[in-house]
Amino acid sequence: MGKDSLSINNQLNDLYKSYLLQLKEVTSLNGELFSYPLLMQAFPDYDQVKYKVLYVGKETYGWLGTMNEQENLNVNYITESYKEFKFGEDYHGRNSPFWRFIRACYLQLNGEDYPLGYLWTNFSKCDSNKTTPTKELQQANNIGFDLLIDEINVVNPDAVIFLTGWDYEKQFQRVFQGLQYHTIEENYLYQCVHPSLPVHSYMTMHPKGLQLRNKFYVILESIVNQITQ
Repeated sequence: MGKDSLSINNQLNDLYKSYLLQLKEVTSLNGELFSYPLLMQAFPDYDQVKYKVLYVGKETYGWLGTMNEQENLNVNYITESYKEFKFGEDYHGRNSPFWRFIRACYLQLNGEDYPLGYLWTNFSKCDSNKTTPTKELQQANNIGFDLLIDEINVVNPDAVIFLTGWDYEKQFQRVFQGLQYHTIEENYLYQCVHPSLPVHSYMTMHPKGLQLRNKFYVILESIVNQITQ
């Protein structure tokens, strides 16, 4: 029997308390260059689904505030905000390629009964001015990238889907040392093989890029087939 969502969230919060303390120290002099971190929580639906999937994006487009307002910032505020967001339920970008891809993938895997049964995070826990942090800022926040391995260990997903493309490739190779890519479709879809990842771990480009290349549905179907075959 796997861990339930309450146990998962308690363990995540323990991780996040340590991380937030470190992040406050890292950003003490340039907090305006770091958004608040994206820290996830599991909904009770996660306990019920057949295929537990963690979707990993690149970085947020702004998230709650910036780290120059950190004095009273705590984990509970950030994780409660994550739950209130409900995977973009009322977000103006709800119908963006990113969210449409996730919802369509999840629906094909698990149906309609448990709409909040998946997890979403980003490889870069913070954005910088609503975009990808510079390499210098990424290095300053290496601990945020490292956090993903601990998160995966806690939430124990059946599949991890990286919707990141290769913008963070140096960080991927640093965090997942010895990572191997097995080609499923050249340039578009790869299986990620690493001891810290479940067998069903896949890397593709951001869904907006897939849509521009008319690969949105082809890659979506391929991922679903890989997981369910």
